[in-house]
Amino acid sequence: MSVLIALIGFLLGALVNLLADSLPHYRRPRGFHCPSCGAERTPLAWSGVISFISGNRSCPYCGKRQEWRAPLVEIGLAVGAYLLYRANPELSVFIPGLIIVFIYLLIIVIDIEHRLILHIVSGPSALIVLLLSLLNPNRELQETLVGGVAGFFSFLLLYFLGQLFAIVMGRLRGTQIDEVAFGFGDVTLAGVIGLTVGWPGVIVALILGIFLAGIFSFLYIIVRMLIRRYSPFMPIPYGPFMVIGCLAVYFGVAKSLAMLLAP
Repeated sequence: MSVLIALIGFLLGALVNLLADSLPHYRRPRGFHCPSCGAERTPLAWSGVISFISGNRSCPYCGKRQEWRAPLVEIGLAVGAYLLYRANPELSVFIPGLIIVFIYLLIIVIDIEHRLILHIVSGPSALIVLLLSLLNPNRELQETLVGGVAGFFSFLLLYFLGQLFAIVMGRLRGTQIDEVAFGFGDVTLAGVIGLTVGWPGVIVALILGIFLAGIFSFLYIIVRMLIRRYSPFMPIPYGPFMVIGCLAVYFGVAKSLAMLLAP
């Protein structure tokens, strides 16, 4: 059974790669193809792991080599599925957990590579998460909806404040600032996170995500200053950190850490 679970995770990882190659460019799913030239991949190149093992990593048309992301995602999701099943083999817990991991892994991959949180991803994800909450006997619908609304509108406020800050700083500097701390994609992602963890979990998830992003940003700025490549308003994707906060709350990691740190 464990092998079957890992295989399911592996196949879902291949699907994440397919969607991550398609959605940023076409806003719709497309068959396995080279994201550089758009040519269809041979069957041996549909999987990142198989393409690396079989030597079909390079596109036969443009020569672009498949990135390491492809096998890492497949292996990572296979291991993740196995660990989820070992943690709780109840299908009513395992299946929703695996779906949640699939959704947020796709969001992380696209945001890291393209700095985009696509509505074509967050919209269906919100519906799927809402459906999962309706099927969860331990979750009240009101808890889910309040979490979604709180997540969306709290980050909507941050989005408008970021826009205002960019306008003011642009005028002070005499140049337009195109990069802002939060994009509208982060707002929709916060709404999906709220639906995922409900109320009041959304508050913990978003604060944890902002805290982790702040630590990373601080260390990143220090490193860039040390190598003398620092520039103000450097774009840093917040999506992955928000997702980490969400998953920490959803899987109970944040609660476990709080209990360990409590006096």
